[in-house]
Amino acid sequence: MFAPTFSKISEIHADIVFAKVDTEAELGLSAAVRITSIPTLMAFREGILVFSQPGAMNAAGLEQLISCIKELDMEEVQAEMAAATVS
Repeated sequence: MFAPTFSKISEIHADIVFAKVDTEAELGLSAAVRITSIPTLMAFREGILVFSQPGAMNAAGLEQLISCIKELDMEEVQAEMAAATVS
């Protein structure tokens, strides 16, 4: 059910890499990123996992998510990660 939405949004946002993972063929990757249900939406920015949520999303929600991720202050995200590592 989510595939058409995913495909449509990926065509609109050609500047973003959209990917699907075959969780049966990629068991190690699935375990590493803790995929427990299909679909699981994940977003990475600058190599950092910034969003992960099991379940599908409608087109409007996915567009809103993309906007939020694009607006992230990655220096702040990196600083928060560094602080969490030190604690």
